[in-house]
Amino acid sequence: MHGTKKISIMIDVAHYIDTGENPEKKLKKFKKIYFDTVKAAKKLFYGTSEQEKKYQNLPSSLYWNLGELLRKFNDAIENEYEVTNYTEAISRDFGLSKDYIYDLLTVAKLFKKNEILDSVYFSYYRALKRKRRDLVRLGLFEKEKKRLNKLGKQNKLPGREQYKKELIEIIQKNS
Repeated sequence: MHGTKKISIMIDVAHYIDTGENPEKKLKKFKKIYFDTVKAAKKLFYGTSEQEKKYQNLPSSLYWNLGELLRKFNDAIENEYEVTNYTEAISRDFGLSKDYIYDLLTVAKLFKKNEILDSVYFSYYRALKRKRRDLVRLGLFEKEKKRLNKLGKQNKLPGREQYKKELIEIIQKNS
């Protein structure tokens, strides 16, 4: 009970019975994919040490890579496995909040790798992602992605809270 944490995977009895192929084989395959993903994510996130890092001290490209790794995992298991409490499990095993996991997946989906700059903190991409629906509706999302990265390249980013206010103003002005 005390000491090292161990990740476990359980399978629902109904799913175990209903599976078309050998259930043990299928579970073993899933475990390999999952554990390989967790291992790769931890290596990416922590490097060679298991020492916890603060979110804000990591480059945005690392967060994008982590989101892309999780996205590929999702693609690999889609339509083959149903994961109960998926976000909670990923959050627990990766040491990130559920909101952060969701944002990582969304940013990796919305932004190409070359659209993520380390000169722009990941929190700015998260803020932009949260206003995406309104900006897309107004036809301004792509323009705002470019503006954000231009500000980052020129080292002229406003504070994050100010940037959030700017996004709201852009949406209100163009609605």
